[in-house]
Amino acid sequence: MRNILLLAVLYFLQGLPYGLQAKFLPIYFRSHGMSLTDISLFKLLLLPWMCKALWAPYVDRYGTKRDWLMWSMAGLAVTCVFGAMSPPELIIPLACVLFLFNLLTSTQDIAVDGIAIQILTSSELAYGNIAQVVGYKVGTLVSGGVLTWLSDHMPWSVLFFVLVGVYSLSTFLVTIGISHTEGTHTEETEKSDHTSKQTDNEDGQYGWFFTHLAEVYRSNGTKWIIVFVLLYKLGEQGAISMVPLFLVDKDLPMSQIGFWTGMIGQLVSIVGSFIGGWLISHLSWNTLDLLRVSCMLRLFPLCSQIFVMWLWSEENASLCYVISIASMLTMLLISGTVTTATFTMMMQCSQLAPNRIQATHYTVLATLEVLGKLTFSVATGPITDFVGYRYVYFLFMALTAVLLPLFKCCPSSLEEKVNTNKNH
Repeated sequence: MRNILLLAVLYFLQGLPYGLQAKFLPIYFRSHGMSLTDISLFKLLLLPWMCKALWAPYVDRYGTKRDWLMWSMAGLAVTCVFGAMSPPELIIPLACVLFLFNLLTSTQDIAVDGIAIQILTSSELAYGNIAQVVGYKVGTLVSGGVLTWLSDHMPWSVLFFVLVGVYSLSTFLVTIGISHTEGTHTEETEKSDHTSKQTDNEDGQYGWFFTHLAEVYRSNGTKWIIVFVLLYKLGEQGAISMVPLFLVDKDLPMSQIGFWTGMIGQLVSIVGSFIGGWLISHLSWNTLDLLRVSCMLRLFPLCSQIFVMWLWSEENASLCYVISIASMLTMLLISGTVTTATFTMMMQCSQLAPNRIQATHYTVLATLEVLGKLTFSVATGPITDFVGYRYVYFLFMALTAVLLPLFKCCPSSLEEKVNTNKNH
């Protein structure tokens, strides 16, 4: 239980910057007249999450995971101070603050994933991924939903100084709460380091790096799951991200939108994550079967959103608003289940890899998961500006449906691993 609580706290801290950028800032900027295209371009600042696999081997190889966590969170506290002094009207300083947020948080993510791979047993995988997904979403809820709600009552600087306090306290807790034996070099790691040094001498200073990544790609089931994690969130992410912006354009109060799409939405998503973990751990659902069913169910709330986009008018605005919120919450509930099941399957696939590359293997998959969502989210704004809300949801529907045939191509090695964990 201690391991699960530890991971939940660490992933909560990682969710704070994402909620700030994905939930709070888009609504804030849209309410101040920024175009959907410009809002989407801000997501390019999430670039460190797309590139973190490039320095993951260095986090594995140098220092300890505990040290990386301490210094990254101390850096986040300092970054929040600069954020408090950078008003949103000054775009370039704010962009620099957000970029540093993502650089430090993505590095923290590598260290936390490495610790999770080391300390979680097979029986703890589902619970560990509940802690990961739920902790991250609670962090997103606090920084996205709560900050959006508070933005009507507090100045910009106060919101960031609250985050300064959170990260300062977290740095202290990591210092005293994580023992020196967690996330440190074990005897097996020391042998691997000795082997790596020999490889450096044989292949050059950076030869080990490319060999490391090549071995990740060759591991069983990796090619299939790479395709899956790149595609599985595209339609869902686009649909969910456009709902609050659509409601802003309908002149609904920002605090009301933040309450439903941020606070309540994240709580519903957290419930969905618990349901996914419960179905896997207690009812012994096969991870792949759960994903098949959940991905199919996502089509129904998408149909409801299309209905809203086409029928919204002044006469039935209240009804359409209720349907829009209800369908979004349904999508978020299913999304929570899909996310927990996907991250469980990613960890199962990483456990098929050799021990010496498991942490980097999982980081690569997590990076590609973010890459798929981020790449499309950047394009979503310009596409919506061009075709309008009504037609873009047909694209979201198609991207969600195209994933279903992919399950038939799942490699046997991954299916066997999933079935083995189910039997345990």
